[in-house]
Amino acid sequence: MDNRIPYLLLLFLLLNCKKQEYDEFDFSYGNTFETDFSIKFNSNNDSVFIRENWSSNDFKAPVGKTNYISQLSNLQKKELDSFINTVSFKSLDTLYFEDYSDGEYFSFFIKKDGLTKNIKVHSHSAPKSLTDFADWIYRTKKSLRLIETQQQFEFKSEISELEPPAL
Repeated sequence: MDNRIPYLLLLFLLLNCKKQEYDEFDFSYGNTFETDFSIKFNSNNDSVFIRENWSSNDFKAPVGKTNYISQLSNLQKKELDSFINTVSFKSLDTLYFEDYSDGEYFSFFIKKDGLTKNIKVHSHSAPKSLTDFADWIYRTKKSLRLIETQQQFEFKSEISELEPPAL
């Protein structure tokens, strides 16, 4: 019997055992004229859970107050993990706020390496690392194939939503 087989098997297992990048991570986003949603990322795989609170497309299809599941591509999962590892959540404030009544707002909730933090943003002066990450999540969410589900999800990043404008 080849003595290398147990070593190769151990090496294979070590290389394929991926460190969990976070314990919990979810994100909520809204803007005055287009959408309000929350998205939860699963740390163990590429699944995502989405709550669409309202969308500008509500008049076309009933997507408001609807839950969805979807799946990230391998590249999207790697990009997510990269953001989670490079954004310095520990050193960021929990609130970036400017007093205006419309526009874009978002919130991150992360539990990672003993840190539990919720960061809320309603400001044009937020750190670039947060706005870049929020933009990536927004674009990624728009690209996902959503599958409606009756399953309920908890989003710790959820913030009071701004109502859509009256038509």
